[in-house]
Amino acid sequence: MRVLFLGTPGMLHPWHDDVIELARGRWSIQLYDPKGSIEEQMKEVSVVVDQGGMHATRELIEAGRKAGVRLWQVLGTGLDHTDVATILANGIPLANTPGQFSSIALAEHALFLMLVFAKRLFESQATIRRRVICDPINEELNGKTLALLGLGASGRELARRAKALGMRVLAIDLLEIPEQLRAQCGVEFFGTPAHLPHLLSEADYISIHMPLTSSTRHMLDDGAFKLMKPTAVLINVARGGIVDEAALLRALQEGRLRGAGLDVFAKEPIDPEHSLLKLPNVFATPHVAGVTFGTSRRRAEAVVENLERIEQGLPPLYQVTRVE
Repeated sequence: MRVLFLGTPGMLHPWHDDVIELARGRWSIQLYDPKGSIEEQMKEVSVVVDQGGMHATRELIEAGRKAGVRLWQVLGTGLDHTDVATILANGIPLANTPGQFSSIALAEHALFLMLVFAKRLFESQATIRRRVICDPINEELNGKTLALLGLGASGRELARRAKALGMRVLAIDLLEIPEQLRAQCGVEFFGTPAHLPHLLSEADYISIHMPLTSSTRHMLDDGAFKLMKPTAVLINVARGGIVDEAALLRALQEGRLRGAGLDVFAKEPIDPEHSLLKLPNVFATPHVAGVTFGTSRRRAEAVVENLERIEQGLPPLYQVTRVE
């Protein structure tokens, strides 16, 4: 069985390497050359592995259909960079590596961003340069309220960690989450997106863990920021488009929000001169929350499992069947 790996130049390690290692030579896995012939490289390919889901051009997809590709496997979770409609319209089964494979990494990074503000990293760096000790007085997460916008895999992992630190955890989700699972995560309140105003008014920290869809785009807009405490901190390790960045900028500039820990942005890579990056109450990282060796290994295991299933004539796991 032939497999074509669509990789991102300069970002192949460890993603490509882990798939190759776990495959252990069982299949012919070819790294796509964008300068070569698409038809020649797609010939007799059964599975396309698309790193990040961002390489699915119409030309590649149509060549895949003609070649009889049996699975377009996205090596990643979010599909906002993937031409889902064209893949499905061409009759090619589509699968991703959903949230559980990066959930630990995302939860740890969200917690890190929360601690940046609780432990007043900016102020501490300034005072140490002034040879000052015992200042600033920082905070504890214990006793604070965390609002989770999304209680999927990464939201649950963060909930468990927050509860262990003594935080009060509130959550909403687009889907119903079983009560037993919510209890295991220490979630005190759970609701639907209709309960968003309640969460925003209660929270000291708001952490986003939802996918970017037509219903979640700009979920946090001017109206949402007006409901937040001026002492609240926004954390986003999900997708930049869920937040109206212009509204966020106004809230931060006007002192209606204490700060924001951002790993994702509406347009990436973000312009280094973007106004958000110039604010003293924004701590930003370059979309690395899920970029860990652990995430790569777990995603590669999921891909290899699907390669085995396709070879055996079984349907793939984690199949995507509609455009969100």
